[in-house]
Amino acid sequence: MSEITCSFCGGTGTDPFGIMSWQSTCSVCYGKGVVDVPKPYRPCPHCGGTGAVKTFACTGCGGKGYVPLPSEPVVTCPDCNGSGDDSSNPYLDCLKCRGKGFVVVG
Repeated sequence: MSEITCSFCGGTGTDPFGIMSWQSTCSVCYGKGVVDVPKPYRPCPHCGGTGAVKTFACTGCGGKGYVPLPSEPVVTCPDCNGSGDDSSNPYLDCLKCRGKGFVVVG
């Protein structure tokens, strides 16, 4: 596991969009400013590593900004071509890879 800066709040520990209040606790890191991500990992293709899609936490990475790479062999998702986005609406994650941009071979 690696402890990395929370992408959703940028490490501030507060809601980056001030939806509830500018003092509200970040819903991803719960105010810690850091999150744990299993190694190896890569930036989330669905949110581009920002942890957010519009003003919501990314469903591909859970708002962390990074997705863990499985130990099994993977290939680029054939449905989204690795973008992590649903073809009908880019704000939704791909149903085949769940926004990760890859699928496990086998």
